[in-house]
Amino acid sequence: MGDIENELDSVLDRYQKKQVETRKKELKDQQSYVGTENEFKDSFNTIVRPAMTEMARYLDTRGKEFRGSYVKISPHLAKIALIINAYRLQQGSKWAESEFSRHGDKLKIVTKNDSGVTSDALFEKSVLKPHFVRRMLIDFVKSYYST
Repeated sequence: MGDIENELDSVLDRYQKKQVETRKKELKDQQSYVGTENEFKDSFNTIVRPAMTEMARYLDTRGKEFRGSYVKISPHLAKIALIINAYRLQQGSKWAESEFSRHGDKLKIVTKNDSGVTSDALFEKSVLKPHFVRRMLIDFVKSYYST
């Protein structure tokens, strides 16, 4: 047994130490990911969701040709979207979607319509303020109804 211990103990001890370090790093990375994800979810719930809900309600008050917009929230991811005219597809109406999500530590805004993705932009998390969100939503609605 002495030969086996002499040959393998140091190798196995180094391997064991590496495994512990790897687990600690993975745990730290996971906690960081969850923390950032939760920060974005909180911002989406307190800043983006109210602005999108306000926009959908406003469009509903403008008449029946503007009805059918709603806010879609992803329960597991930091992702929220305003969808315009989704319920009127059977009437030949076009739809559009403005999606706010997390991309690493940045804010990602994707605009889609029935033709596909029309724009995709990354912003610093610090721009996620009510005025910025409102401006992005107003521009989105303007571009949809201008075409």
